Amino acid sequence: MRLLFPQLLVLLATGFLSAQATTGTGLYFIGFTDKAVDEADYPYSIDRPEEFLSARALARRQKHGVAVTELDLPVNPAYETVLTERGLPIWLRSKWMNGVVIAASPEQYAGVRELPFVDTSFYAAPLQYERAGPLPVRPQLDRPAPRVDPVPVNEKFYGFGWKNLAHLGGDSLHQLGFRGAGVLVAVFDGGFPDVGYKDFLGYDQAEAVPANYDLVEQDSTALDGSTHGATVLSTMAAHHPFFFIGMAPEARYLLFKTENSRGEHRMEEVNYAIALELADSAGVDLVNSSLGYTTFSDTTMNYRYADLDGRHSPASVAIDRAFARGMIVVTSAGNNGADAWNYIGTPADATQAFSIGALDDTDERAYFSSFGPTADGRIKPDVSGPGVMVAAVAANGQGLTGANGTSLSAPLISGLVACLIQAVPRATNQQLLDAIRATASQAQSPDDSVGYGLPNFTAAYRYLRAELE
Repeated sequence: MRLLFPQLLVLLATGFLSAQATTGTGLYFIGFTDKAVDEADYPYSIDRPEEFLSARALARRQKHGVAVTELDLPVNPAYETVLTERGLPIWLRSKWMNGVVIAASPEQYAGVRELPFVDTSFYAAPLQYERAGPLPVRPQLDRPAPRVDPVPVNEKFYGFGWKNLAHLGGDSLHQLGFRGAGVLVAVFDGGFPDVGYKDFLGYDQAEAVPANYDLVEQDSTALDGSTHGATVLSTMAAHHPFFFIGMAPEARYLLFKTENSRGEHRMEEVNYAIALELADSAGVDLVNSSLGYTTFSDTTMNYRYADLDGRHSPASVAIDRAFARGMIVVTSAGNNGADAWNYIGTPADATQAFSIGALDDTDERAYFSSFGPTADGRIKPDVSGPGVMVAAVAANGQGLTGANGTSLSAPLISGLVACLIQAVPRATNQQLLDAIRATASQAQSPDDSVGYGLPNFTAAYRYLRAELE
């Protein structure tokens, strides 16, 4: 059994939106002043949202009473053309930030900053990969849902997955038949090796993962890279009767590699924000993000605690935009509770992030779990879940591992949020999260150590049923 220590939470750096130059070709974010939607050659319209949003995404907006706005429109291709004609390849596009990432030398970047349609811009990372993209305007989900044969909901059949399911009150949801069916979950991490093989998740079909995207290398798959993502995913998605059944084995999972194992740069936060846009356009209901950002390889990008107000990080801002469109984003609070930093990181500081701390076997704060509040005084974490020696399928699919960290607390909560979405489909994202907080162990006295405490998803289900009847 291999122990994943708290440091295995991907603690990546981020920082101020300065325009730091490099000595070689780098990746730069170039923000545009507008989308020029009134121009005759602009090809998109909010009256034709099906061209850039899936039917699932539009249905989620309708459920939450959210209109398609100019923020949802893709960036103006005419602005991109000006850049590519200068020999600057477009690396990524962001509609919510209204800009693109380009590969450029410092001299080229200086010239781009003078263009009349360029607004905010900043250095994001050194260029470390050849671009294989582009990514789609919206992910295509053309694979069938996995076939997951039901088994009796008890410890014998659930194996090593039973302890945390029952501890969080999820066993009753499963007994009622709510195991995440019909819910689309996105997972952001550093890679998902071996997940594509049926022996990992335990499904009969290798195509149980409907789609996956690598924003780092922009190659054909995210089913490689760090094993961290595979471990995280297994706690939700695995279905191995008599050995290990995860929190939401009947949900579908869309996988995004956003983390670069070759270094820690602000580009990873940009990747995160763009992954949220892609997840939104695909119609994702719920995102799990076992990631956090405090310090970088480039120390000029480091955050200060004063920056943790939900407005500095591109990832934090994107979470609030995703929530406004009906999504729920569950994210690790961080593993810095025992070191000099002490506090949560970004994007756990986002106003609408459902930030998760870690508990030990006695339901007290795990020694490494990061403290709140945010810099502007909001309670974080929101709730806390088991985070010490959490059982998970080994990354190679051959056996079991035990893992520590808020990296594991978050997916345990995410999986049961997926079950709750299935159980109470009328509930909005705000109603769901309010119910989880209102029925958690410290609902009457939340604090900056464990937030509202340990959730009870059976109680949250009953609370929602009573509220919505």
